[in-house]
Amino acid sequence: MKKNMKVSFLIFLIMGILFLAGCNDSDSSDSNDDPSAPHPEALVSAEWVKDLIDGKNPETYPGKGYVIVFTSWYPRWETNEISTTGNGLPFATEGHIPGAIFLDTYSVETGPSSEYGDGYESPSHSYIKKLPVLQAFFASMGITRDKTVVVYADDDISMMTAGRIAWALLYAGVEDVRILNGSFDAWQEAGYPVETGATAWTPAQSFGESPGRPEYLATTEDVRKVVNGKDKGSIVVDDREWDEFIGLSNSYYWWFEEFGRIPTARWIGDWVDIATEDHQSFIAFEDAESQWIQKGFTPDQKMYFYCGGGARSGMYAFYAYMMGWPAANYEGGWYLWSTDESNPREIGAP
Repeated sequence: MKKNMKVSFLIFLIMGILFLAGCNDSDSSDSNDDPSAPHPEALVSAEWVKDLIDGKNPETYPGKGYVIVFTSWYPRWETNEISTTGNGLPFATEGHIPGAIFLDTYSVETGPSSEYGDGYESPSHSYIKKLPVLQAFFASMGITRDKTVVVYADDDISMMTAGRIAWALLYAGVEDVRILNGSFDAWQEAGYPVETGATAWTPAQSFGESPGRPEYLATTEDVRKVVNGKDKGSIVVDDREWDEFIGLSNSYYWWFEEFGRIPTARWIGDWVDIATEDHQSFIAFEDAESQWIQKGFTPDQKMYFYCGGGARSGMYAFYAYMMGWPAANYEGGWYLWSTDESNPREIGAP
């Protein structure tokens, strides 16, 4: 009898330990979804990427495979060439990080028009693809939910270019998105090898079961609730140039001519305010946080970033994600808001 009691007690003890372990796993998963959890590991150095390629399993790498993405707006913007391999482009002729694949920045958008020629024909064309379509697109490039994806660019606005795509990957549901701080310049300055020629990849059968991360995208209805005072827990944040904010400029957007800002919006600064002077790196998180707090922003309100279309605000939303400040990208931005006559606007200094 006593022997049976001891066995029963041991079984009960083991089940209890397993239950607690399961709870801890669940808590860990929940913390990864916590919008207030900072993700400084998402900004990586050239050395980190080199160790990844060399199979050294750098710190914070989950070990589930990786994809290195070089992204560029240039070919589509300049010639309307939609490249999937980078063949004939500087990516192939001048070189890239070994094994990197080429991703046209505009390819995450709904299209078919882009900034080429007369520009977008409609705000819907510049809008991010619907989640299932976006996930299928990434899967076609070998990107899945559980892979580590490192994004980098090589142009005069590298952090905006990479930030836009990093946000799109986060929104799609990729669990581990990284940006190479210092861009391709940092890789070359470190003396690491460069590969030329176009690259190929193996499409994945599926992206993997994922609802995506819709909390990182703000809709027009979300913004209207803030404007109308129905949502006190969020704030509309303008990250355009000051002259755009007060209605003196429409920046470089030649495909629509609208001036002003979304009512209640507060100006945080242009995208260059969180990038280094050469635009190839981000400034330190603590420096950005100090700037934001001085301007009256706090992490207890969700930030709905918007710009002219979605590139600058996508970069800002991803940067806030790395900082642990709840945020979303108002995709479509001023183009989407201002071309709807039912939406109010403000002009002038607040």
